[in-house]
Amino acid sequence: AFGATQGLTLHVMGQGQRDGVGAVLAPVVVLATGGLGQVFSATTNPIVATGDGMAMALRAGAVLADMEFVQFHPTVMWLGSDATGQQPLISEAVRGEGAFLTTASGRRFMADVHPLGDLAPRDVVAKAAMRAMLTEDTDHVLLDGRDLGPTIWQNRFPTILRRSRELGVDPISQPLPVAPAQHYASGGVRTDLFGRSSIRGLYACGEVACTGVHGANRLASNSLLEGLVFADRIARVLRAGLPPRRDAVAPKDSSYLFSAGIRTDLQGTMSAGAGVLRSAQSLATTAELLSTLATPSGTSPGVMAWEDANLLTVATALAQQAFLRTETRGSHWREDYPEADNDHWRHHLTTQLVDGRLRTVSRPLDEPQWSGWSD
Repeated sequence: AFGATQGLTLHVMGQGQRDGVGAVLAPVVVLATGGLGQVFSATTNPIVATGDGMAMALRAGAVLADMEFVQFHPTVMWLGSDATGQQPLISEAVRGEGAFLTTASGRRFMADVHPLGDLAPRDVVAKAAMRAMLTEDTDHVLLDGRDLGPTIWQNRFPTILRRSRELGVDPISQPLPVAPAQHYASGGVRTDLFGRSSIRGLYACGEVACTGVHGANRLASNSLLEGLVFADRIARVLRAGLPPRRDAVAPKDSSYLFSAGIRTDLQGTMSAGAGVLRSAQSLATTAELLSTLATPSGTSPGVMAWEDANLLTVATALAQQAFLRTETRGSHWREDYPEADNDHWRHHLTTQLVDGRLRTVSRPLDEPQWSGWSD
């Protein structure tokens, strides 16, 4: 039997009431809450990308799918070993104009990795950069665009040039320190082709959703498709008629809240063990460390407390799926299983909250999508 939504509880952020609590009761909830980038230490995502919609959907009984497929952008400005959160992205177009990657010691490393060299796909470049960093025991590589000259920088990349100078590096005369950072989550709330989740009345579109349009390795413009096409499809479904309103239920208690101040440890754990390069050992360590953070506390409900809880929830689901997928496919890379395994892994991994625990199962690719809800 499928559950059903009836609205949501929220924290009021206006009129000086940041931690005030209110409720919106409605027959339909549409999640358009974005991604989970803040799960990792470095991301191109804004500070609000804390996986809130995915975690809320899980607590409501919905299914998450394909969480292990996380795209990392290879050239994000490295701001120092202590920097966390959103970092400036350096577009591939800079490499398209002739900039190239080197190790911190100045050695070019992409020519031997892929026929396209520095213009190889994002996941290939990100993995090569991480391996180069491990080889030289550094936490960044360099993007050398000095040969582009002032005219190209000023005319083609004025925003990158201005931001780099603000951060103390002039790419006209200096290589830019860069490192891979989380960029996009292909997984999320599993939906059908009309944005419907497994919960009656709960819809999702955009990065919070797993619609299937990305597959295992996201193409950049598909995020526009996810947001525009699926939002339009959801609107068309809702114009055709809304499900009946239901009686309100008592709000959940705060048992999902954990000790304050876990975010930095969580982000460091995920980046180290569930980032670009993964293995059974790194993911098992990640799961163990995440479990030590999941200590219920008397933390008062509030925006930061719920964001931390949501980060821990989606991080646990992501690490669990990444551990179970013992192959390399698309943006999921296992150092201990470097090849795709079509005989065993042409499957989706889906996770659901059952009796307070995350349960992940494998589902065949040809399994029908959610075609509606049962009563």
